[in-house]
Amino acid sequence: MNLHKGVIYGCPVEDVVTGLAIQCRGWKSLYCNPNRKAFLVVTPTILDVVLVQQKRWSEGMFHIFFYKYCPFSYGHGKIKLGVQMGYCMYLLWASISFPILYYVIIPPLCPFHGNSLFHQVILSLLLVMINIPMYQAFFICND
Repeated sequence: MNLHKGVIYGCPVEDVVTGLAIQCRGWKSLYCNPNRKAFLVVTPTILDVVLVQQKRWSEGMFHIFFYKYCPFSYGHGKIKLGVQMGYCMYLLWASISFPILYYVIIPPLCPFHGNSLFHQVILSLLLVMINIPMYQAFFICND
């Protein structure tokens, strides 16, 4: 990756790695919402093009995370832990596809095999949700 006038080139997602690098140099983030639209872009309209773009982005994000610009190693001591975790969550967004695929494929197949996956999960979550006010009361009493 090459550094040229503050922008890092040579990566499919150079905007992310540039943002991480300039934040590690001490720059602060700012949210800007102008009345007049600043950027007009053309988005892909064909599924093939969208899939190629998503693949390129996910490979670029994994490349950033597993090499020199990993937020935990590159940003250690330069940016806060919460910002590092935010970058990691953003860089690893492609890995979220595995739990989503599991959730989409496995539960609909369970009734065909006589399993009741949702009943066990819903009952467990219901017990936790019912007891949340009790947990909160314990923490308030201890303060």
